[in-house]
Amino acid sequence: MKRILLSLLMLLVLSSLQAQRRKGATQNKPKLPDKNLQEALATYNFTEAEQLLNDEIEILQKSKQPTTEQEQKLLWLQKAQIKLNAVEQVTYVDSIVVPLNRVLDHIPLSPESGRVMRTNDYFGTTDNKGCTLFQSQMGDQIIFAQNNGKGMLNLYEQTIYSDGSKSNAEPLAGLFDDKENQNYPFVMTDGTTIYFAAQGPESLGGYDIFMSRYDAELHRYLTPENIGMPFNSPANDYLYIVDENNHLGWFVTDRNQPAGKVCIYAFIPNDTRKVYVPEEMEIEKLRRLGRLTSIKETWSDANEVRRAQFRLREAKNTKHTENEHEFEFIVTDKQIYHQRKDFRSQQALQLFDLRVKNMDELYKATTTLSRLRTNYYNASEAQRVQLKGEILMLEKSEESLMKQIKHQENEIRRLELGL
Repeated sequence: MKRILLSLLMLLVLSSLQAQRRKGATQNKPKLPDKNLQEALATYNFTEAEQLLNDEIEILQKSKQPTTEQEQKLLWLQKAQIKLNAVEQVTYVDSIVVPLNRVLDHIPLSPESGRVMRTNDYFGTTDNKGCTLFQSQMGDQIIFAQNNGKGMLNLYEQTIYSDGSKSNAEPLAGLFDDKENQNYPFVMTDGTTIYFAAQGPESLGGYDIFMSRYDAELHRYLTPENIGMPFNSPANDYLYIVDENNHLGWFVTDRNQPAGKVCIYAFIPNDTRKVYVPEEMEIEKLRRLGRLTSIKETWSDANEVRRAQFRLREAKNTKHTENEHEFEFIVTDKQIYHQRKDFRSQQALQLFDLRVKNMDELYKATTTLSRLRTNYYNASEAQRVQLKGEILMLEKSEESLMKQIKHQENEIRRLELGL
């Protein structure tokens, strides 16, 4: 009986000791901040995120645990905060979500701006899946991404001669880096300014978009610059394209998208880079603009947005008709005309022909306006006075043509539908 009581007593003592050890372990375990660090990062609240990380580092240091990961995140936060304080003022006019492998099918780039295509489509190979290639508007130069033999993607260039032969593929001098992935090249019509996406130490996250210029004296590209927010983000930001002929731009990102999907944003390119001034707006609005929460929040000039959306619609229509039909005119969602014989009303057809003429006039006015605006920013004060008058006159003409075309489209639809 004594042995049984002694055994029970020992079990009680051991149980009590184990409970005390568990309690002590719980008390000694670092208590991390209750607030959600990921939520602070997702909303670009970098100030709060930095405080949360500092709190976490302090707790970990007290318990003599490593803080390397948290310190690396702090360095990233400092980089992100700098980008947030210099968000570019960009007007976005449209967005569309598509599969990543179909992006190029949805960007109506004019031939005057060159061509962007899949590397494998150009070379007829299957080795570099997901890589893209840029061909100059004259067709005499290509810049493309391909595997560098070390498991990374880099940019290479080739010259196309008049007899169809090509030079050897050479890595882009000044940009070649076998420690980072590079892809999605695009060269402006000046032949020296290049945009591309890179996945490396200077990226905010995944791929970021960078810009560089070719130095003819040094025969190399200058050190590339991260173009910042709102184009770049903690997600993957891929392709950046500017159509100077139509005064439109596009960039591609997978932020806030499911796997395999991306969003293509259409925007109005700036002649010179303009940034928001943090001191002149609420911090929450700056964060929304930085992460591109709403394209409407970027609108400051309704007429400018309407003109850009019109140019975008016509660019899409031009690309579509070049590939498949004589033209495309939407009567209803289920009734789309592609040939003149599709019209049932002769009066509607006459109005359509008038609309085509007005569209040509509008295209000329828009193209001239783009050129004059560029000249304006580079002109002297005396020259600007004259240019301003020409720009104002053309803007009125452009606005009048847009109203006429809109009225003609509505009237054509009314006549075809017998309303």
